[in-house]
Amino acid sequence: MASGRHSGGGIGRWRLRPAAASGLSGGGIGRLRLRPAIPVVPGGRGMDRRLKRSATAAAAAPVLPDDALVEILSRVPTRSLCRFKCVSKAWRDLIADRLRCTRLPQTLEGFFYDGGDGGGFINTLGKPAALASLSFLGKQPGIEEDFALLHSCNGLLLLGHRRAGDSYDSLGYIVCNPATEQWVTVPSSGWKPSRLHNDDESDDSDTEISPTTFTYLVFDPAASPHFQLVQFWVNDNSRVEQMQTYSSKTGVWRERESTWHDDIVAFFAGSAFLRGMLHFCNSNFFGFELDVELIVAVNGKGGSCRVIIGPEKLCDVAFVGQSQGLLHYMIQHEDSTGEMTGLSIWVLHDYDAEEWVLKHNVTFLQLFGRMSCRVQYDYSVVAIHPDRNLIFFFQHWDLILKSYDMDSQEVCTLCTLGVGCQNILPYVPYFAKSSALAGKH
Repeated sequence: MASGRHSGGGIGRWRLRPAAASGLSGGGIGRLRLRPAIPVVPGGRGMDRRLKRSATAAAAAPVLPDDALVEILSRVPTRSLCRFKCVSKAWRDLIADRLRCTRLPQTLEGFFYDGGDGGGFINTLGKPAALASLSFLGKQPGIEEDFALLHSCNGLLLLGHRRAGDSYDSLGYIVCNPATEQWVTVPSSGWKPSRLHNDDESDDSDTEISPTTFTYLVFDPAASPHFQLVQFWVNDNSRVEQMQTYSSKTGVWRERESTWHDDIVAFFAGSAFLRGMLHFCNSNFFGFELDVELIVAVNGKGGSCRVIIGPEKLCDVAFVGQSQGLLHYMIQHEDSTGEMTGLSIWVLHDYDAEEWVLKHNVTFLQLFGRMSCRVQYDYSVVAIHPDRNLIFFFQHWDLILKSYDMDSQEVCTLCTLGVGCQNILPYVPYFAKSSALAGKH
């Protein structure tokens, strides 16, 4: 997934086009049709009886004004809100009403992706229409060229881009909100990449390779309407040489002193936004030997605010993410021959006390139909659902996106993506307007 010389942890091409032309006609991409990956109501007779009783009670009770009902629903958990859509058509339409969505909790709607087929949006909710699109950016003057998906955070997307007629040396960024169609451009940090995408140009072995950059978005609407960018400059040995940060409040990039020293950051394993900080997997070395696996929390100013020791001293990390307000850590485990045969999912049950609890084990045979697999080469962990025990994987050898439910142990194939898919970003909509996204250059 992550390319060795490209910005943002592995990026492909994004071609803007109308949603209809992209084949986003509900539950499918192009000619593909998707089964609903996330059932609205889990199976079970007990749940059916409770829903029937709720529907009967709702019919018998006096009808509440919509605004009063929204006020009540805004106080229930996201997972319960999804279930309440089945009470009645009126409740379903009220919960789905985008004019009132700013008051209601949101959950994962799907994934933006880019790659060889131009990119698009994957609908995982089973709704009959496309839920999100970036086509509004194509209508803006001066924004006409390729886009690269880099990161997402609390409803905002970070895109790498270049304006028409510019060279790749002038690479900048766009931060946008697909739900409100607000956006703002961010200037280049000064890093000059050799090229942005996986072009077919051959490398010149005599030319010094530029450092790789990994750029991340930090946005916490509960704390501030402003966003920040954190950029890591990584050398050819996967060690962080320099850091830069950007704030939408000041509008400038600032150079920060790197505190990572000789440690290797596992950018391929993703990041988790929790407690206002990004959490990364970090391999700490003593001499030439691996000493311990760490999770380092970084704030929007690039400072290392917390170091957490991983659940196992020596392990092969696959992913770090946030779900249900808790930090999750996935590692590969091996058999007696040293082959990687499955995943262990750990959860940081007590963040302050650093108390890890083993949550789940699953074999690669169950996940992928193969006895042994390796992260980055055979598969990548795309995301963990923010409200459910559901993990999303990208299967490299046949370009399939699939999900695994830790509760039911069910594996579900969602869709097949285009050749060369580079980045897949989870999308939870944020419907409030932001003063930091003024739709300006």
